[in-house]
Amino acid sequence: MDHFALIVKRRGCDVGGKNTNMHPVNGEGCVGVDGIDKTFTLERLIDIAYRTPGKPNIIVKAGPNAKWYLKNIPPHLIEEKIQETKRSSWHKDIHNRVMYIIKWE
Repeated sequence: MDHFALIVKRRGCDVGGKNTNMHPVNGEGCVGVDGIDKTFTLERLIDIAYRTPGKPNIIVKAGPNAKWYLKNIPPHLIEEKIQETKRSSWHKDIHNRVMYIIKWE
């Protein structure tokens, strides 16, 4: 957990759709098509994200089974992508989602 400079927690938001999810190295903790084991801690997800090629800067806990998801969105586009996601028809119920934005060192 010593690899990031800043982490921001945002409730009730998400970015992108299923096509933006990233997969950890060697499929560590993967459950289903894109999710990561819901029992993992945020600290473990940060470690997984740090080791994942492309360095995901977004970690989301969401979905009917509250799995974790890794995403990489350019920092200057995050707010725009949040608004796009809120307007999209597939994204109706986001109040229970938690998104962490990471700025790596």
